[in-house]
This record gives sequence, structure tokens and C-alpha cells, in this order.
Amino acid sequence: MSTGQIIQLVLQGLVFVAWAGLMFRTLFLLRARAADQTGAGLPGPGSFLTQASHWLRSDEDRAERKTLGFMTFVLIAMTLSTAFLGAPTAG
Repeated sequence: MSTGQIIQLVLQGLVFVAWAGLMFRTLFLLRARAADQTGAGLPGPGSFLTQASHWLRSDEDRAERKTLGFMTFVLIAMTLSTAFLGAPTAG
């Protein structure tokens, strides 16, 4: 494995870890909000979807939405560049 491939793999791994952390944080936030709204320890999918809809339109969550959207775009772009352009080769 060349140095370029190692760097690309490490960068893609770091982006994925950051994206996964943001995604889990968002999912746990939505679950907590749904639990607060319903009073149930395990709210159903309807209340989760209500909270997801609120999160997508809320001004207070705008920064998190933008960050998660940007990280999703970067992760997809890195994956597609590897798939279509190929991994960097030693040369």
C-alpha cells in the first residue's frame, strides 16, 4: 500500500468517525426529545418522526443540520472519488 493510499484511507476513516459521531448525537437527541414529549421511556416511531420533522425545520438546530449535511457531502465525495478515480497508486 502506497503512502497516498494510506493517507487517503486515514482521512476517510477520520471523516467517517466524525460523521458517525454527529449522526449518533443527532439520533440520541431526537430520541430524548421524543421521550420528553411523550413521557415514555421508549417512544414509538410516530413521535420520532415528529421530532425528526421538527429538527429538519428548527432554527435552533440549523448549525447541526449544516454540519451534518457538510460531513455527509464530504464522506460521499471521498467515497465516490475513490470508486471512480481509483485509489492513488505508487508512482
